[in-house]
Amino acid sequence: MISQGGPQRYISGTESYDQLPAFVQDLQVKRILFLHGSKSLAAAKPYLPSFGENVKAFDVLFNGECTYEEIKRVKEIAVSHKIQMVVALGGGKVLDTAKSVTTGTPIYLVLIPTLASNCAPWSALSVHYKENGEHFDHKIYKETANLMLLNPKVIINSPIKYFVAGIADTLAKFYESQLIFEELPEEEYTVALEISRQMALKCKETLLEQAISAVEDMKAGKLTHIWRNVAETIIVTAGTVGGWGDMFARSTGAHAVHDALTLFPQTHNLLHGEKVGYGILVQLAIEEHFAEIKKLLPFYRKLGIPTNFADLHLDNLSEADINKIAEASADEETTMSLIPLPIDAVRVKKAILQLEEITKKDKV
Repeated sequence: MISQGGPQRYISGTESYDQLPAFVQDLQVKRILFLHGSKSLAAAKPYLPSFGENVKAFDVLFNGECTYEEIKRVKEIAVSHKIQMVVALGGGKVLDTAKSVTTGTPIYLVLIPTLASNCAPWSALSVHYKENGEHFDHKIYKETANLMLLNPKVIINSPIKYFVAGIADTLAKFYESQLIFEELPEEEYTVALEISRQMALKCKETLLEQAISAVEDMKAGKLTHIWRNVAETIIVTAGTVGGWGDMFARSTGAHAVHDALTLFPQTHNLLHGEKVGYGILVQLAIEEHFAEIKKLLPFYRKLGIPTNFADLHLDNLSEADINKIAEASADEETTMSLIPLPIDAVRVKKAILQLEEITKKDKV
């Protein structure tokens, strides 16, 4: 097991971006590649300072998907302009692309999230997709970002659906690792795993207690302590779970279901966390934790997190389609295999159908 922390330096606050010019100057950086989306730049621009005197910045617009093709394109720009630092501004896919570009190079990396939708700003890994939106793979890196800047004023004005997706994705930190931690022999239970487990539990407790209030605050544009606590739980606390727990606490059943759902174009307009949220319920059904599913359903419905095929825009799936989801989820190459239970496509399909029945009976 290899544990690693988050960014080398993390600054959170309404004036956090102001730290960037001095950071650039201290590292004697003269050539920066600034990678961003158009919406993220518009959101952050009122708070962004210049990179500093005598710094040449090359502005690169992100193409919208973290693919190996996009990584190659950005890396070629970085090489051709002799870039010393990549500053990535935006959501998880922008930040993951920047991590893939800089890993294994001497290029400094600065991450500036404009959404609280996952732990990408904190984690030392990237999730890669195909051009059509299907999941491809993920890579874990030896390096973490040199700097991460979080301005809550930018994030609180981001689309609420991304925040809700982040809540669902972060909830998975507990449910995907719970059974693994419970089954670990005492002699394998290290201090690093204890930290990871405590942070996973903290994710669950914070979200179930505060997430609904935080969403209401966000709708009202109120930058409250509760909202900020939930936002940083999504980015920071969630990131420490996998960082300290490695393969014991990264992704298991819920993310394997997410990856399988990306095979269906109907789900491509749903966010990563929304599909992971549904995957949590499938994993709980696989583990036969049906009482926990029923406890979570009111929370899911209040926030609009998918609970069944209808919510996923997958009405009237054929049996062949359900088999496809089950087989892709249960493939031995997926993270589903990390669950300490005998799992195959038959068991996953049974869990999916059980979840359909539960959500029909428990409709409010």
